[in-house]
Amino acid sequence: MENPHIQNSFTPVNMFTISRVLPVVPVLALNIGRMLVRYATKAPVNDFFAKSGLAVGGDVNNVKSETNRLEKTLSKFWNEAKARFNEETSLYDVCLDGKPLRTPLGYRLSIPKDKKQLAYLIGHEWDTLLDLKIKPNTLPLTSMASRATDLAIVHEAETVDPNLVTKVGDLQDIKIDMLRYLDTDTCLIFTTLEEYEGKLRQRQEELYRPLIAEYENYFTEYARQNNLLPEPEFKVKLEFLDCETDGLRGNRQSLTTQNIVLLWLDQLPIYDLVALEKAILSSKSFLCAVTILRTNVADRAKQAELYQLNKTGEADYYKKTVEELIEMANLETIFQTQEWGEVEDTHDVDNADWLRNLSSCALVCR
Repeated sequence: MENPHIQNSFTPVNMFTISRVLPVVPVLALNIGRMLVRYATKAPVNDFFAKSGLAVGGDVNNVKSETNRLEKTLSKFWNEAKARFNEETSLYDVCLDGKPLRTPLGYRLSIPKDKKQLAYLIGHEWDTLLDLKIKPNTLPLTSMASRATDLAIVHEAETVDPNLVTKVGDLQDIKIDMLRYLDTDTCLIFTTLEEYEGKLRQRQEELYRPLIAEYENYFTEYARQNNLLPEPEFKVKLEFLDCETDGLRGNRQSLTTQNIVLLWLDQLPIYDLVALEKAILSSKSFLCAVTILRTNVADRAKQAELYQLNKTGEADYYKKTVEELIEMANLETIFQTQEWGEVEDTHDVDNADWLRNLSSCALVCR
């Protein structure tokens, strides 16, 4: 029986196509093709965090971590939560009554020295915890920092433990999972001209066209600087779905575009990668999630070399507020509530979740 999750592009023929399209990196391109074929045989993952073992109550819920203890006892077992700098490791530890927090895999939750703000915010997150019925989204900063810690330790080990990889996730699989959202990106789908008397389409044109143009330019420049273009004049073109002319069909990026973006994902530091992953899940938009990174990463060198490499100076940097990104990614729902009204305890809760999740992602990558 044919697997409905396998796209036509994920075939051995197209592995050869990748190596032909990008001759400058034939071996790497072939490896990417193999990863795509391997991925195509797997069912889609709806929640990276739940499948990774990060979700409380998952496969690693017997690890003696504070989140697991809180879930089981439903009672506050600490008086003070605070971050402290560890002179021996040159990292920040977040402690409950002086005892360092543990990740879902049981490692010490240690925050990099350059993320002092994040360490103190995680301490504040525990200090102000109100609802003791803990869920994965109750402690978003802790969840993302823990995931980054577990991924880094597991994948940077001298000998990688396949059992731990199964629990936290394979990095390449995680990246390919994220790449899938570029095909179905909310901002790459245009409604019909009649929807909401044409007002929704008009707003999509105003918001999405500049976004698409920006990222075509951005990924083209990234590919040019890294010798990934099949020919000098080649430009990345993002495929989008126009419901007015295309009807009901799927949308898929070209293999060249997939290859370029996948290689770009390989450049991301682990905290940025985890923030991107969470932002994609929250917004269902790869482009909006990348904009979170480009707007909020504080390292000026990283901004210039990676996130704003298609800009000539800081005055030209491409940035959007969280509120602007929420409008882009949630535009159809916004029009629905304007037309039919807001459902109490549904739309207002969703709006709060949008703001909390994307703001948390912005803080993690700073």
